Amino acid sequence: MEEELKTGNQFEGKEEYIKDVFTEIAEYYDEMNEIMSMHMVQKWHRFMMKKAGDIHGKKCIDVGTGTGEIAFHVARTAGEGSTVVGLDLTPAMLELAKKKEPEMNLPVKIDWVQGDALKLPYEDNSFDLVTSGYMLRNVTNILGAVSEMHRVLAPGGKVIVAELSKPKNKVMLAFYNLYMKRVKRYGRKYDKGKSIDGRQSAYEWLTTSIEGFPYGEDMVKVFRAAGFEDARFYVKSFGAVNIYVGTK
Repeated sequence: MEEELKTGNQFEGKEEYIKDVFTEIAEYYDEMNEIMSMHMVQKWHRFMMKKAGDIHGKKCIDVGTGTGEIAFHVARTAGEGSTVVGLDLTPAMLELAKKKEPEMNLPVKIDWVQGDALKLPYEDNSFDLVTSGYMLRNVTNILGAVSEMHRVLAPGGKVIVAELSKPKNKVMLAFYNLYMKRVKRYGRKYDKGKSIDGRQSAYEWLTTSIEGFPYGEDMVKVFRAAGFEDARFYVKSFGAVNIYVGTK
């Protein structure tokens, strides 16, 4: 009997809604990411690069790259002779990534591509590393997105994905819930509580989308179902985020 996988918060029109959310918040996304992560986001990204191993000169893609923060880490780590792609659904986010890139003093130029995580515009076995951060909550098919990551990876290639989770420790969970309420209030400064496409405001969505979203062992099941037999996860910041790693 096939194991039932959690699918997260899905609804009709989600793809367009998510695109509109990230178009709305693009200009202040980086600042709010720092706040939502309690200023730990860069530490998480450096950990991801440690788990990537030796990727010097390799072909890499960051799926759902947003403003390019993980792609910048990948480019620095992969270095000269590498190929680095940053793919995202939202043009406004990619435009910001492009603006930031010249200031990063990177050893290689990143190829910014507008595209859908559920239909990656690449052939099978195209990349040695696939990264992604905080995207899977926003797709309409979590297993489909992870399966696409598996498809475009070459044999022996790695996937490394950061996603929000919830602390299991009751004390830490209470602190987490309180902090998320503060984040939501702070987000009002930017999104003004404005409904998008008749739904939640931007930071209402970003702080509540964790509800019903698979994380920990539930997410590992998704990665294994997609073909990553050795999928595992690392808990960071007392459970506020998990880093998922797998090999094709």
